[in-house]
Amino acid sequence: MAKKEKTEDGELSAIDKMYAKYKKTEQIFEAPKSLEDIDTSVERLINPFLSFDRYLGGAPAKGKITTYSAFASCGKTSMALALAGANKDSVIGFCDNEFNWSDSSYLWIDKYFGIEKERIHVLQPTYLEEGAEMVEDLCEVADIVIFDGFDSLAPKGEYQATMEEQQMGLQARAYKKFFRRSMGKIYKSKAALIITNHLYENIGNVFEPFKEPGGRSIHDFASQKLYLTRSNVKDSKTGKTIGQEVNVTVNKDKLSGNRGAKFNLPYDNRLGFDIELDILNNAVELGIVKQSGAFFSYDSTNIGQGKDKAKLTLKDNPELCLEIVTLCKEKF
Repeated sequence: MAKKEKTEDGELSAIDKMYAKYKKTEQIFEAPKSLEDIDTSVERLINPFLSFDRYLGGAPAKGKITTYSAFASCGKTSMALALAGANKDSVIGFCDNEFNWSDSSYLWIDKYFGIEKERIHVLQPTYLEEGAEMVEDLCEVADIVIFDGFDSLAPKGEYQATMEEQQMGLQARAYKKFFRRSMGKIYKSKAALIITNHLYENIGNVFEPFKEPGGRSIHDFASQKLYLTRSNVKDSKTGKTIGQEVNVTVNKDKLSGNRGAKFNLPYDNRLGFDIELDILNNAVELGIVKQSGAFFSYDSTNIGQGKDKAKLTLKDNPELCLEIVTLCKEKF
């Protein structure tokens, strides 16, 4: 008798009872008939950065964990908010672990990232275990959850101890527990969890110059890990600083397999990321937009003298911008 069939007295078989117990009526996954039938794609967020499409295969995936690690003021939070703002219909959860949020923050994120107050829910945990509970609750109501300042939260045991007491390995164990507890709910809710974390110099190690606090748990559980640094952009003739950019290094990528890839994103510490300039830079590198001296042209039509005017043309002409982006993606 097949295990899935009912017994003679009408009772459910062991397999049917198992599915009933976990509120499933059939197998979660179906076995493909051939390798060609396997769907390797993942559902991702809407992506504002063309460089993400080029080097990462797109924006962070839903139901997965993505981490942005960097030194202070390198654009970690701005990158997460820029991605959240591009998803216009999404509900956003924000765990402010560094206690930087204020009433004026709502005006700031609306102006620079297009995130209205009604779309974002801000919570401020006191310790790491409470933060884990907040992440689980936010995943039930939000499409994107930003856990800002991962290493800023101490475990509850550290709060209860005195300053003199040694807590060896307590933080690393708490971080691992955080991921073990939250991973299943993140996956089932299909919410994208974006974690920002600080980097520290790993003095004496030339192969791994940076390190993250809390052991290896954040590396083991994340699907994508990006390291960010910031540098000045200088004029090739005068040597004067004319802008800034965030240098991105892909430390781990289980979604597109591009570990080790490096790329730069135009950045302004006051205004955030420059989406149009990122498009222009990629279009020039791929040969879609031609540059001759200070002039930029597309399809034999001048679109501006200097990058500022060229990117303004893209911003003021959405159809032209979309056409250039489409041609760029065909070359990836």
